[in-house]
Amino acid sequence: MAEFEEVARIDELKSGESISVIADDTPVLLVRNGDTFYAIEDMCTHDGQPLTDGPVGEGEVTCSRHGAKFDLKTGAAKCMPATEPVRVFDVEVRDGAVFVGPQGSSTNSPATAEAAGVSGGISADAALKKASAAQAAAKEESFTSAAYGPPPAAEELIEALKQVIDPELMINIVDLGLVYDVEQKDNGNVGVDMTLTSPACPAGPQIVQQAKMALERLAGVSEAEIKLTMTPPWTPERMTDEARDQLGIF
Repeated sequence: MAEFEEVARIDELKSGESISVIADDTPVLLVRNGDTFYAIEDMCTHDGQPLTDGPVGEGEVTCSRHGAKFDLKTGAAKCMPATEPVRVFDVEVRDGAVFVGPQGSSTNSPATAEAAGVSGGISADAALKKASAAQAAAKEESFTSAAYGPPPAAEELIEALKQVIDPELMINIVDLGLVYDVEQKDNGNVGVDMTLTSPACPAGPQIVQQAKMALERLAGVSEAEIKLTMTPPWTPERMTDEARDQLGIF
């Protein structure tokens, strides 16, 4: 992400509230705590569950699925079952809007509405001012087959993808029949052909990013390339019997 992107207006969020936004094709959880805004990747590093529905409080967000907690400022995992941090983003507040900036920087920082001249988070005349505070960046460990052993078996790749949950249907993308093909390539690379339940699926970028990260967390996988295709189009017939049972389709 080379530039800051406007993702929300200040008055869209009250203190203690959060929303999921897209920045640089990445799902980002934007959180307001008092007059301070934080931005972290909207994905639990334990199982790929979106953090959007998790409770926010005391400088942390809790995954609603298994209870993993993450520090809003640093992205650090604060309790099991999560052991790896989530990515954090720079935040700027200007002219009544919230901007998300480059990720993975050593100067990542939250931003405050107060620093931008905003009282209570609602003002059309907010002054242009950047709030900055030093913050340790959550760094994602890179994986290489040389360092972490041989490539995983095909079954391991499928199991990893089963950790990715469609946030609308709450069923994993494998049982939904969204994964068309998984291919192991040279040098620890993995290619995945997959689809979405519809071309206009609003969770598409989030699902793709989570699938990529789920695979790249595996030992022996250096990079996962996710290719979206709508040919052939997805139909409910592609779902497993278990998925049908969960959705009440007989």
